[in-house]
Amino acid sequence: MLLAGVLLLLAVSGSFSAPTCEPNSFCYNPSDSVKATLTRNGSVLNLRIFNENATIGDVHLVQKDGKDVVVHCGEGSEDQGVKSCKTELSVEQFDKNLPISIQLSDSQKSDTFSLDSLTPPLQQGLTKDQRRQFSKAHAILMIFGWLLFVPTGFIFMRLGKDLFVEEKIFGSPVWFQVHRAANFMGVVCICASMLCIFISQQWTWKGTGSGSKYWTEVHTDLGVISTVLAVAQPINSLFRCGPTHSQRYIFNWAHRMVGIIAYTLALTAIIIAAVQFKRIWNEPLLELVLVCLPIFICLVATIVFTALESDRFKSKASFGPHVLKAPTVFWATGVFFCIAVALSLLVVNGYKS
Repeated sequence: MLLAGVLLLLAVSGSFSAPTCEPNSFCYNPSDSVKATLTRNGSVLNLRIFNENATIGDVHLVQKDGKDVVVHCGEGSEDQGVKSCKTELSVEQFDKNLPISIQLSDSQKSDTFSLDSLTPPLQQGLTKDQRRQFSKAHAILMIFGWLLFVPTGFIFMRLGKDLFVEEKIFGSPVWFQVHRAANFMGVVCICASMLCIFISQQWTWKGTGSGSKYWTEVHTDLGVISTVLAVAQPINSLFRCGPTHSQRYIFNWAHRMVGIIAYTLALTAIIIAAVQFKRIWNEPLLELVLVCLPIFICLVATIVFTALESDRFKSKASFGPHVLKAPTVFWATGVFFCIAVALSLLVVNGYKS
């Protein structure tokens, strides 16, 4: 509300004041009460004169060869107590190779300028606002990749093997297909996120050796390494041996360790962003808690169900742990989704200043 009020105040105040000097304009302010602006839009020149204290007379646009284009303002018009004169001219009325000056009176004559100087430079690359949008897209895609899809894939792998035992999806257990699909979607989001940030930074490296700020370099390094490891996971799965192969345990442990390292690095990178990049992550404490919740839920679920599945518990319990697995899996997945949406909304509302 405060920001909206400030923007409204600026808009209202701007409507009653003299125009600001834009890149395709020449501004002449001989005094605080007198302001002249000549703006070029293609072959059209718009001249605007404001005088708070006196009536505006004839205005001369003079070139060095003696050419004089006279604008007859006459009595002009009055807006909010300010005398003003607005007129439209053509570039063809002037010699493009000679400089021009604006003469309001015998004692008020501007410095010379060329018509070419009124042509704004071509936009190079993305605008600042476009770069911000790509940065936000980077953050949101990383959030969905690492904090929704990857934890969902893990929770189904850890607790979902006893669910839908009689059901198959394309000949494979439900838990395996969900695990694979969730992680695949996570990798897609992560790769798309990396593409967005490279576009935002105009393909400029921001990691080690770039001379960027310390936390920017660390965040970039961790993000790139975790992305490479995330992409490696589905690739190394293509070369795994069969479930009954004597060497299968090597793949299982390698797959497990690569996943743990990748997630640890990615989570660290996201935490750095939440704590250090306060322009886009403007609620660091709340965001830090939300970022850490998925891994906390996964760790607690793993520890609890490891204990429940132990022989010591089974000998004393009157129910099997599988009774709790279905509600835990779907509850956790719902929480992951809510966290991803909440963090995304916080990111969307970033860059308030």
